[in-house]
Amino acid sequence: MSELQEIFAGVKLNQNEYVEVTDDNKICFQLQEGPITEHGVNGCQIDTMIYACKVIVQKFNDRFPCRENSLVITKLDEAMLWLMARTEERIQRNAEGKNQA
Repeated sequence: MSELQEIFAGVKLNQNEYVEVTDDNKICFQLQEGPITEHGVNGCQIDTMIYACKVIVQKFNDRFPCRENSLVITKLDEAMLWLMARTEERIQRNAEGKNQA
């Protein structure tokens, strides 16, 4: 089992069938192509990648705690909040799920 597999043991990633943690210490993401309403779910979203990064940094911070790791975790949380805000704004404009700005 690779170090990444150990880190992600028991961790549920959104739409995890599109995320593979390999035994040679790699993470492979298949990204969503096109709007889900038009193409169905065919990959993961950017927030899944950010969450995966956060899990890794949290595990490192558990072993080697430092201010910098804590700041990275905070900024990754902030990035996920901004993505949620973007989604909410797109829902309000009736643009979510459409291939438009």
